Amino acid sequence: MQKNRWKKAGSIIGSAVAVLFVAAALFLGYAFIQSKLTGSEPAVAGYRICYVMSGSMEPALKVGSAVVVQPLAAKEVRTGDIITYRGESSVGLITHRVERLATENGQLLFHTRGDANNVPDPQPVTEWQLVGKVSFTVPYLGYLLAYTRTREGLTVLIGLAMLMIIGGLIHTCRAEKKHIPNAGEEVAAE
Repeated sequence: MQKNRWKKAGSIIGSAVAVLFVAAALFLGYAFIQSKLTGSEPAVAGYRICYVMSGSMEPALKVGSAVVVQPLAAKEVRTGDIITYRGESSVGLITHRVERLATENGQLLFHTRGDANNVPDPQPVTEWQLVGKVSFTVPYLGYLLAYTRTREGLTVLIGLAMLMIIGGLIHTCRAEKKHIPNAGEEVAAE
Protein backbone atom coordinates (compact mmCIF):
# COMPACT_ATOMS: atom_id res chain seq x y z
CA MET A 1 0.00 0.00 0.00
CA GLN A 2 2.78 2.42 0.99
CA LYS A 3 4.72 1.48 -2.16
CA ASN A 4 1.74 2.39 -4.37
CA ARG A 5 1.43 5.78 -2.66
CA TRP A 6 5.08 6.62 -3.36
CA LYS A 7 4.74 5.37 -6.92
CA LYS A 8 1.66 7.52 -7.47
CA ALA A 9 3.35 10.59 -5.93
CA GLY A 10 6.38 10.05 -8.16
CA SER A 11 4.12 9.74 -11.18
CA ILE A 12 2.32 12.98 -10.32
CA ILE A 13 5.58 14.86 -9.77
CA GLY A 14 7.02 13.45 -13.01
CA SER A 15 3.92 14.50 -14.92
CA ALA A 16 4.02 18.01 -13.42
CA VAL A 17 7.69 18.40 -14.37
CA ALA A 18 6.93 17.16 -17.90
CA VAL A 19 4.03 19.62 -18.25
CA LEU A 20 6.23 22.51 -17.03
CA PHE A 21 9.00 21.48 -19.41
CA VAL A 22 6.61 21.27 -22.37
CA ALA A 23 5.09 24.66 -21.43
CA ALA A 24 8.57 26.20 -21.26
CA ALA A 25 9.51 24.64 -24.60
CA LEU A 26 6.31 25.95 -26.19
CA PHE A 27 6.95 29.44 -24.79
CA LEU A 28 10.55 29.44 -26.02
CA GLY A 29 9.42 28.19 -29.42
CA TYR A 30 6.78 30.91 -29.56
CA ALA A 31 9.35 33.54 -28.54
CA PHE A 32 11.80 32.31 -31.18
CA ILE A 33 9.26 32.27 -34.01
CA GLN A 34 7.81 35.64 -33.04
CA SER A 35 11.24 37.28 -32.80
CA LYS A 36 12.26 35.85 -36.19
CA LEU A 37 9.04 36.98 -37.86
CA THR A 38 8.99 40.49 -36.38
CA GLY A 39 12.73 41.06 -36.13
CA SER A 40 12.33 42.31 -32.56
CA GLU A 41 11.90 41.01 -29.05
CA PRO A 42 9.00 38.67 -28.37
CA ALA A 43 5.86 40.12 -26.80
CA VAL A 44 3.04 38.50 -24.86
CA ALA A 45 -0.19 40.48 -24.34
CA GLY A 46 1.66 43.68 -25.26
CA TYR A 47 4.47 43.10 -22.74
CA ARG A 48 7.90 42.86 -24.37
CA ILE A 49 10.41 40.33 -23.14
CA CYS A 50 13.98 41.60 -23.40
CA TYR A 51 17.24 40.33 -22.01
CA VAL A 52 20.03 42.20 -20.25
CA MET A 53 23.33 41.99 -22.13
CA SER A 54 25.50 44.44 -20.17
CA GLY A 55 26.23 45.24 -16.55
CA SER A 56 25.21 48.90 -16.74
CA MET A 57 22.17 48.29 -14.51
CA GLU A 58 23.75 46.03 -11.90
CA PRO A 59 22.92 45.23 -9.17
CA ALA A 60 19.24 45.95 -9.97
CA LEU A 61 19.34 44.00 -13.25
CA LYS A 62 21.95 41.27 -13.53
CA VAL A 63 23.55 40.36 -16.86
CA GLY A 64 21.60 37.49 -18.42
CA SER A 65 18.30 38.41 -16.79
CA ALA A 66 15.08 38.67 -18.77
CA VAL A 67 13.07 41.83 -18.20
CA VAL A 68 9.37 42.13 -18.88
CA VAL A 69 8.63 45.60 -20.23
CA GLN A 70 5.15 47.04 -19.81
CA PRO A 71 4.12 49.61 -22.42
CA LEU A 72 3.01 52.90 -20.90
CA ALA A 73 2.42 56.49 -21.86
CA ALA A 74 5.39 58.85 -21.50
CA LYS A 75 3.46 61.04 -19.04
CA GLU A 76 3.22 58.06 -16.64
CA VAL A 77 7.01 57.68 -16.28
CA ARG A 78 8.40 58.85 -12.93
CA THR A 79 11.88 59.60 -11.64
CA GLY A 80 13.44 56.35 -10.44
CA ASP A 81 11.57 54.15 -12.93
CA ILE A 82 13.61 51.72 -14.98
CA ILE A 83 12.63 52.20 -18.61
CA THR A 84 13.48 50.52 -21.89
CA TYR A 85 13.97 52.71 -24.93
CA ARG A 86 15.28 52.64 -28.49
CA GLY A 87 18.84 53.87 -28.88
CA GLU A 88 19.54 56.96 -30.97
CA SER A 89 21.54 55.22 -33.69
CA SER A 90 19.70 51.89 -34.02
CA VAL A 91 21.84 50.41 -31.26
CA GLY A 92 18.87 48.35 -30.23
CA LEU A 93 17.05 48.63 -26.94
CA ILE A 94 18.57 50.14 -23.81
CA THR A 95 17.27 49.74 -20.26
CA HIS A 96 18.31 52.44 -17.76
CA ARG A 97 16.89 54.29 -14.75
CA VAL A 98 15.25 57.72 -15.11
CA GLU A 99 17.24 60.28 -13.09
CA ARG A 100 15.13 63.29 -13.92
CA LEU A 101 12.37 64.49 -16.21
CA ALA A 102 12.43 67.62 -18.34
CA THR A 103 10.31 69.34 -20.96
CA GLU A 104 11.81 71.00 -24.00
CA ASN A 105 9.75 72.59 -26.80
CA GLY A 106 6.67 70.87 -25.40
CA GLN A 107 8.30 67.43 -25.55
CA LEU A 108 8.89 65.28 -22.48
CA LEU A 109 12.51 64.17 -22.04
CA PHE A 110 13.93 61.49 -19.76
CA HIS A 111 17.46 61.89 -18.45
CA THR A 112 18.72 58.38 -17.75
CA ARG A 113 21.73 56.61 -16.30
CA GLY A 114 22.67 53.00 -15.77
CA ASP A 115 22.93 52.21 -12.03
CA ALA A 116 26.52 50.99 -12.48
CA ASN A 117 27.56 53.97 -14.62
CA ASN A 118 29.32 56.96 -13.08
CA VAL A 119 27.85 59.52 -15.47
CA PRO A 120 24.38 60.06 -16.95
CA ASP A 121 23.65 59.01 -20.53
CA PRO A 122 24.85 61.70 -22.96
CA GLN A 123 21.50 62.28 -24.68
CA PRO A 124 18.08 62.51 -23.05
CA VAL A 125 15.48 59.99 -24.18
CA THR A 126 12.52 61.40 -26.08
CA GLU A 127 8.98 60.14 -25.55
CA TRP A 128 9.11 58.67 -29.10
CA GLN A 129 12.01 56.42 -28.11
CA LEU A 130 10.21 55.05 -25.06
CA VAL A 131 9.26 51.35 -25.25
CA GLY A 132 8.01 50.97 -21.69
CA LYS A 133 8.74 50.46 -18.02
CA VAL A 134 10.35 47.33 -16.57
CA SER A 135 7.65 45.45 -14.62
CA PHE A 136 9.75 42.58 -13.34
CA THR A 137 12.86 40.57 -14.04
CA VAL A 138 13.71 36.88 -14.13
CA PRO A 139 17.40 36.14 -13.42
CA TYR A 140 19.29 34.01 -15.99
CA LEU A 141 16.26 33.54 -18.29
CA GLY A 142 17.76 36.06 -20.70
CA TYR A 143 20.65 33.70 -21.45
CA LEU A 144 18.14 31.04 -22.51
CA LEU A 145 16.10 33.50 -24.60
CA ALA A 146 19.23 34.78 -26.36
CA TYR A 147 20.35 31.20 -27.02
CA THR A 148 17.02 30.23 -28.57
CA ARG A 149 17.43 33.03 -31.13
CA THR A 150 20.49 31.27 -32.58
CA ARG A 151 20.45 28.42 -35.11
CA GLU A 152 22.09 26.12 -32.57
CA GLY A 153 19.53 27.07 -29.94
CA LEU A 154 16.65 26.34 -32.30
CA THR A 155 18.15 22.93 -33.09
CA VAL A 156 18.47 22.11 -29.38
CA LEU A 157 14.91 23.31 -28.73
CA ILE A 158 13.50 21.13 -31.51
CA GLY A 159 15.61 18.18 -30.32
CA LEU A 160 14.33 18.52 -26.75
CA ALA A 161 10.75 18.74 -27.95
CA MET A 162 11.23 15.58 -30.02
CA LEU A 163 12.78 13.78 -27.04
CA MET A 164 9.81 14.76 -24.88
CA ILE A 165 7.36 13.45 -27.48
CA ILE A 166 9.28 10.20 -27.94
CA GLY A 167 9.62 9.78 -24.17
CA GLY A 168 5.88 10.31 -23.74
CA LEU A 169 5.10 7.75 -26.43
CA ILE A 170 7.44 5.18 -24.85
CA HIS A 171 5.89 5.79 -21.43
CA THR A 172 2.37 5.40 -22.85
CA CYS A 173 3.29 2.19 -24.70
CA ARG A 174 4.84 0.68 -21.56
CA ALA A 175 1.81 1.62 -19.46
CA GLU A 176 -0.57 0.07 -22.00
CA LYS A 177 1.58 -3.07 -22.23
CA LYS A 178 1.25 -3.59 -18.47
CA HIS A 179 -2.55 -3.45 -18.70
CA ILE A 180 -3.04 -5.66 -21.78
CA PRO A 181 -3.27 -9.36 -20.94
CA ASN A 182 -1.11 -11.77 -22.95
CA ALA A 183 -2.78 -13.92 -25.63
CA GLY A 184 -4.53 -16.94 -24.15
CA GLU A 185 -4.85 -15.49 -20.64
CA GLU A 186 -8.22 -15.11 -19.10
CA VAL A 187 -9.23 -11.79 -17.68
CA ALA A 188 -11.07 -11.89 -14.37
CA ALA A 189 -14.37 -10.06 -14.45
CA GLU A 190 -14.84 -7.41 -11.80
